Amino acid sequence: MNEKILIVEDDIDIMEVLSLTVAKANYTVLKATSIAQGWHMAITEQPDLILLDVNLPDGTGFELAKKVRDQSDAIIIFVTVNHFIDQKLEGFEVGADDYITKPFIPKELLARVQANLKRKSLSRKSNIIHIDNLSIHFDEKNVYKDGKLLNLFTKEKLLLFFLIEHVNQVVTIEQLINHVWGYDGVADSKTLSVHISTLRRKIENTPAKPKYIQTVRGFGYQFVYQKESDEP
Repeated sequence: MNEKILIVEDDIDIMEVLSLTVAKANYTVLKATSIAQGWHMAITEQPDLILLDVNLPDGTGFELAKKVRDQSDAIIIFVTVNHFIDQKLEGFEVGADDYITKPFIPKELLARVQANLKRKSLSRKSNIIHIDNLSIHFDEKNVYKDGKLLNLFTKEKLLLFFLIEHVNQVVTIEQLINHVWGYDGVADSKTLSVHISTLRRKIENTPAKPKYIQTVRGFGYQFVYQKESDEP
């Protein structure tokens, strides 16, 4: 399957150049001309890489990059006229993987796109963990139980991955809400509780007596897992 590349750019001429460049390399092209459109496409289409302008009609690309980085591991490359070092540093601080200034050479831009996608592809080989009958594929964003793919919704995956990344640690309700719904989200502890409940039904053998996702009353939740002593 071809990788999907989302281009967020409000300049029609530059959008056309970027689109033709990546399309000729057999990537699937997605287009957006604002932060609002870019955010919608990033969440619904789950692109592998985002080419992102900084100066957009409804805000800055930095704002969008920060939101995307909270929800996705998509590669983010800024393509912008901003060339000052402080602006570049701000781009990397919000989660950018690369930074290209305009005017750019299409061949160089494509080379950077391909190099970043190749690095991501190579990292997938080792980014899988096994917990009893569960297999968690972080880069694929998939979870398998007894070898069968689980139908987990995006927020359920985000919850599970975050808890596993903090295995045997108590994660507060606030941390989980901020990670999954964002600091400006409308979720509360009840919303979180419902999602935890549905997630338990999918991954636990006995959801009423969860083995993995345990409630720590007054604090939050904890993913509990201890390897057996005879495991390598």
